[in-house]
Amino acid sequence: MKETEKIEIMHFDQEGYLEDGKALYETGKKMTALADKVADEGYDAVFLMGVGGTWDELMQLEYLMNKFGDRDLEVYLIHAAEWNAMGHKRMTEK
Repeated sequence: MKETEKIEIMHFDQEGYLEDGKALYETGKKMTALADKVADEGYDAVFLMGVGGTWDELMQLEYLMNKFGDRDLEVYLIHAAEWNAMGHKRMTEK
């Protein structure tokens, strides 16, 4: 890409930013491979786990997956601390 102008942001580490982007891209490949493996082995349900802000963000995903996802797919949003203490009755080894 041709550089047409130079804009500097104070204390911005461009090399670190680009390295983080490459690392994130590689992590995405690993996550895709993991998702493919889980899909091949089969699963009973999807469990989204979080606390605080993560919980809030996952609420939207749970809603959308339950509303627009496959009818047979069960999606649960569970609080991580509660799961550590009590588990979840629908969670299986699969």
